[in-house]
Amino acid sequence: MAGITPEELRERAAPPKLFDIRKNPDDRQIPGSIRADGAALETQTSLPFDADEDVVLYCGSGNSCSRVAKTLRDRGYNAVALEGGYKAWVEAGFPTEERE
Repeated sequence: MAGITPEELRERAAPPKLFDIRKNPDDRQIPGSIRADGAALETQTSLPFDADEDVVLYCGSGNSCSRVAKTLRDRGYNAVALEGGYKAWVEAGFPTEERE
């Protein structure tokens, strides 16, 4: 699977690790997400997750996270992009939380 919709993510019984890779994030985020540098995830050898963990990346609109997720999948990681990114999540009316 290359991507997951906001609705599919909300329905997951076991939530995956969720990474916010927006270059210019505002003060809100999807609940439980972890801030990360997308470019660093593409190139680092030591990542904050294991290859067999389910990982979802999101950016502002879905373009950058799709590229980073593909790079990670090519490296053997179980990573997908949130289709439509943070914008799609908010437009679906799903909750956000203040960034810590």
